[in-house]
Amino acid sequence: MKSLYEQRVSRRRFLSGLAGLGFGLVGLRGLASAAAKFDSRFELMVEVEINSIMERRVHRPYVAVWIEDAKGNAVRTLALWVQNSGRGPRWIPDLRRWFGEEETRKQAKGGDLVQSISSATRNAGKYQLVFNGKDDAGQTISQGDYYLCIEAAREHGTYQLIREKLSFGTKLYKKDIEGNIEIKGAKVDFRKRT
Repeated sequence: MKSLYEQRVSRRRFLSGLAGLGFGLVGLRGLASAAAKFDSRFELMVEVEINSIMERRVHRPYVAVWIEDAKGNAVRTLALWVQNSGRGPRWIPDLRRWFGEEETRKQAKGGDLVQSISSATRNAGKYQLVFNGKDDAGQTISQGDYYLCIEAAREHGTYQLIREKLSFGTKLYKKDIEGNIEIKGAKVDFRKRT
């Protein structure tokens, strides 16, 4: 049987070893996260096609295109095509998912993306956007799984949401995304930066 002194020494060695292991893991985690940032040699090209709807009282849709993390938090708004003057702002909350995330972001970090990045609504057709791996604050995101979200709402029309899983690493890929009534379709191309 071990003496009380030997038991204390053993416990001390055990706890010291655990502490050293913990510091080592923290250091490795720091190295892993530093090495796992979005590689600046790559970019994501997104092509969004707004559908042509031939009806008498159809307005151009409000459209938001953004990147979300795996938990559903907005990371970067790539495009916000809305009318932000006159009677237009009252329809912006119809972009339900984007608007809810924007309200949360605004309370936490301040600023107003509607005023700073929005542009005019678009006619039917194809539009290209590029994501460079930076969030709305200009910080480089980590590699991993994210979602591309395309939301559209139209006065005298419908509400539609496309949410497609993407992965950012070093493997190049192209993907066609199925459309809906408002968004005819989309394509993504994770490619080397041009």
